[in-house]
This record gives sequence, C-alpha cells and structure tokens, in this order.
Amino acid sequence: MTPAPPPVLGWYKAYAAAMALLYLACVVGGVVLLFFREELAAGDDETPVFLWILYGVLFIGLGVVLGGAYAAALFIPPQPWAWIYHLVLIGIGMTSCCCLPFSIALMVYWFKPETQAWFGRGPLAPAAA
Repeated sequence: MTPAPPPVLGWYKAYAAAMALLYLACVVGGVVLLFFREELAAGDDETPVFLWILYGVLFIGLGVVLGGAYAAALFIPPQPWAWIYHLVLIGIGMTSCCCLPFSIALMVYWFKPETQAWFGRGPLAPAAA
C-alpha cells in the first residue's frame, strides 16, 4: 500500500521549477556576458576582458549543472535515494538569502514522517518485499 502524496510535494515542484528557470536565466546571462565582453570591458576600466569571459563561462557552467539538477528533480520517481537528492537541492537553495525563507519551510516539511514515507523512508514506510 502506497501512502498518499504529501502536500509539500506540490510546493517542492514549484520551488524546483522556479530554481531551474533561475539557473536558465544564469545561462542566458553568461551568454550575454560572452557576447558583450568587449563593450563591458570598455565601460569598466578596472575589469579586463578575460574576467568578463571567466564570469560568462562560470555563469553558463553553474547554470547548466544546477539548472539540470533542479529540472531533473521534477521527473525523479519517489525512491529512498530521491528523498536525499531533493534534500540536497533544498539545501543548495539555503545558500541564497532570497531563497532562504522558502528553503527553510520546505526543509521543515521535508523531514515530516509522511514525506519520508512517500519516498519509502522512515517509520511509516511500507515494508520491503
């Protein structure tokens, strides 16, 4: 018998989708930095062109990796290991003061027994066959 999905899953999916879009914006921003590096360096005497290239590459790299991780979270089936995967993504959101209120609320509900049971963890989880 599978437990009912906890209400926090809807909020988590909205959080994961918003974070995936945020990191997609980082990728776009990185591409913009690469295309306009000369103009940006000309307008700022203290930042050379190679730093704008580095910023662009970092934005693109982090955006692809983290955006992909959050996008994948929307499609991962409920498994015991997936609970930990989602927990790590909530923790990553805690590194930003803008995401901190949402991440704290999600974290509180993520540790509830019914959420863990949905992923096959904790005392309410069905016994393995």
